[in-house]
Amino acid sequence: MAEGFFENPNDLDLDALGHGVVPESCILVDKPVFLVCTHGKRNACCARLGLPLARHLAASLPGEVWETTHVGGDRYAANLVCLPHGLYYGSMSQAAAIAAAHAYRRGEVVLDRFRGRAGIPEPLQAAEHFTRVHTGELSVDGVAVESSWAEGDATVCVVRCTSQRGLSRFRVVVEPTVFSAPCGETCAEAISTYRLAGLSPLMPVST
Repeated sequence: MAEGFFENPNDLDLDALGHGVVPESCILVDKPVFLVCTHGKRNACCARLGLPLARHLAASLPGEVWETTHVGGDRYAANLVCLPHGLYYGSMSQAAAIAAAHAYRRGEVVLDRFRGRAGIPEPLQAAEHFTRVHTGELSVDGVAVESSWAEGDATVCVVRCTSQRGLSRFRVVVEPTVFSAPCGETCAEAISTYRLAGLSPLMPVST
């Protein structure tokens, strides 16, 4: 992750950033940064719930919290994004946000209200989440999908789990489903999500 200051947003080459090119005026940093969506134009809940959350979190972690525009999943307001790993949390209370932020600083996730990890398809995020629930593995890098394929509407994943007990793999099957948003008529459309259809350990391959 890199940080820098620009007087004019047009001085920032977004195309280059999208290809991983860091501007010469920026410096690489490894400290965590937390984003809270406070943009109320798309959904008023993000401003109504996100703004007080951002201010409360910033008071606890000064210099590490940024208010931001739409990060996706506005129906899950208040949203919290933990960088640089891109971990997403939704429907956050102030206490839950503090717990998630401090866990991330320790290199861990909190499963309560954890939405998933940016950069991978939604069914794979769900497979990682269900594996964490099953194994109790909370380290940020401890769970990852190695491969996946579609079987009808279902997605089948091979998920690797690395813990203090060693390396294990699981076959995880997730299926799409929907539920209604809980925050009132303005968010009444159904929300797509995934349910666990199967989870079983894979035997290690003999060499």
